[in-house]
Amino acid sequence: MTAADSKENPLKVVDVASVDKETADKVLEGFSTQGFLFVDGHDFTQQEVDHFFELSETFFKKPLEEKKKLAIDKNDCGYTTFHQENLDPALQSKGDPKEAFNFGLFNFVTGDCNKDQLPDLFKDEENYEFIRKMTKKLYALSVKILELLAIGLKIDEDKGGKNWFSDRHRPNGESITSMRMLHYPPTSELDAEQQIRAGAHTDYGSITLLFQQKGQEGLELLSMDDQWRAVPFIQSNNESYAKEGKAAPIIVNIADQLSYWTNGILKSTLHRVRLPTNGSDRYSIVFFFDAENDVRLLPIPSPLVEAARTEDISTKKETDFMTSKEYSNMRFAATYVNGH
Repeated sequence: MTAADSKENPLKVVDVASVDKETADKVLEGFSTQGFLFVDGHDFTQQEVDHFFELSETFFKKPLEEKKKLAIDKNDCGYTTFHQENLDPALQSKGDPKEAFNFGLFNFVTGDCNKDQLPDLFKDEENYEFIRKMTKKLYALSVKILELLAIGLKIDEDKGGKNWFSDRHRPNGESITSMRMLHYPPTSELDAEQQIRAGAHTDYGSITLLFQQKGQEGLELLSMDDQWRAVPFIQSNNESYAKEGKAAPIIVNIADQLSYWTNGILKSTLHRVRLPTNGSDRYSIVFFFDAENDVRLLPIPSPLVEAARTEDISTKKETDFMTSKEYSNMRFAATYVNGH
């Protein structure tokens, strides 16, 4: 592996404003080669994204002891402090130098979450209504992407068609889908010798949506030629979107469960966060979208997926396949250094 090249954008940009075969084919191509895409044509305004980051930064600036009172729990909700999480234990002797706040247990019909676990800042009536609004929008975009993938994979209409994935990610279904706010301090302030702020890893669920800010880049992905490629902040090429006040394209990537489900057709790509020495603070907001807890990772009724199968499953029973939650719990157990 070589150091990241930050000169150009390594990702395809796909406008998902329309749910049709042409868009679906572009989404499938991007996710089956790189595992990552920039998604444009979404429904988020720049004002909404800016306010989301303002809330995140305000929370992380609170005293450490106050944040620790909201320690992460068995539902993956709450605060993790510096070095508590280690995403690459094989190469890092101690945890990642970052802090994070997770919340979940969502009802996507209403946008509600585990309100008891939220800091007072987020419980404020106006702020909580904003969080509910953003939650519903994130769910809607995630489902749209899954619908496009189902179309691209040519899932049998008699067995669910474009709704095959969304039927397993229902808005009122119980899952460990989570929202995660992250703060990476400058390397000059914390472990200056450790530029890798989030170790190399893949995500665990179905898909991940990432908001990043201009001037606070740091995401790198491992390309097919075994090189780390820096992912820049980009603006939309659609001038009308900027005039409408829409936010920049959102980074979306495939996670392990969806890669497993599709026999590796969709790529779950290694990625990490790396900051330059004496850089600025980096804040990011991530939406980890998971299937419902009791959904078994059964074969997808797609001719493309079936053609990629490498094992005989004719004798397997339904209960031989892990559920979504069982898979995630297995991964979480290897990730947290302490306190989870």
